[in-house]
Amino acid sequence: MTGLSADVRPFRLPLRRVLSTGRGHTRHRSGLLLGISDGTHTGWGEATPMLGWSPASVDSTAASLAAVSAAVSLVDDPSDPRLDHLLDDLERAPHARAAMAGALADLTARRQGVTLAAVLNLSAAPAVPVNAMVSAEQPEMVESLCADAVAMGHRCIKIKVGVLDVASDIARVEVARATVGPGVELRIDANGAWAVDTAIEALRQMAELGVSYCEEPSDGIDAIAAVGSHSDIPVAVDESARDVDDIAKALGTGSIDVVVVKPQALGGPDLAMRAIGLAREFGASAVVTSMVDGAIGVAHALHVAAASGIDMAHGLATSSLLEADIGPAPRVEAGMMALGSAAGLGIDPFEVLPS
Repeated sequence: MTGLSADVRPFRLPLRRVLSTGRGHTRHRSGLLLGISDGTHTGWGEATPMLGWSPASVDSTAASLAAVSAAVSLVDDPSDPRLDHLLDDLERAPHARAAMAGALADLTARRQGVTLAAVLNLSAAPAVPVNAMVSAEQPEMVESLCADAVAMGHRCIKIKVGVLDVASDIARVEVARATVGPGVELRIDANGAWAVDTAIEALRQMAELGVSYCEEPSDGIDAIAAVGSHSDIPVAVDESARDVDDIAKALGTGSIDVVVVKPQALGGPDLAMRAIGLAREFGASAVVTSMVDGAIGVAHALHVAAASGIDMAHGLATSSLLEADIGPAPRVEAGMMALGSAAGLGIDPFEVLPS
């Protein structure tokens, strides 16, 4: 029997326009694809760290994946326990672990002839609702983008805040609510930009605008919990929770109501499902999102969302922000993203990747 083989491919994807958040400005996404093959089927994973967000860089992730690739070639079968040990060794390199765990899960699903979501949960949904994201700074652009999102069938919109002053943020959320009416869910995401007192006051002033929750109002689990204990608008933890233990800590505060689950940032689909299970145990909500990933990363997040049993809108509709992609990204139709019936992720990367 021939052993498994691994292939690492770098890529660089420009954005259509600069993405401005409370953590800075993003103009492109650089990362790596990992393919693991048994000679017949190939499973794919993606590692796309984001500068200013991720604990690892693209270079350090590439080094981790190079080591993994050499070790994978010594293994004959994706069920070999030595692969579990390799995943354990990548605990401090979550994006590299996500690529490896994702590639192995995709390979397993393709060998079984089922979707990756079905490997995670036999009762996985065939499609999930997704939110639109608006990061424009000008109120008139917020109005236009919100109107377009509703016209395309989205029933949930997330507004990026924290880049401008609070008064401007409130004005933009007011414009968004006036544009979409009372029947569309509005979420906001400050990406940790506000001080605790600023966040409490901002959310107090937005309380009548029907904001469903605020992601990362301040930076750090303790700060987010402090905001949550004084806010009528629920708060969510996202990038402040670096791993499953952090998510448990956040839920244990009793004042964080929503957990944002990014399979790439946490280390793969298996750890993402563990985080979702934790949220359920604490009676909290969970939403699965991507990190403006390439098509493979978005597809992994989609399959986790479909397996999660969560009917809230997920943050997966980010592929339209990219000028180029590494493969055919999952499509959004009428505010929904569907799995399809193909085995595994259901997509493969383009033969020639942007670099």
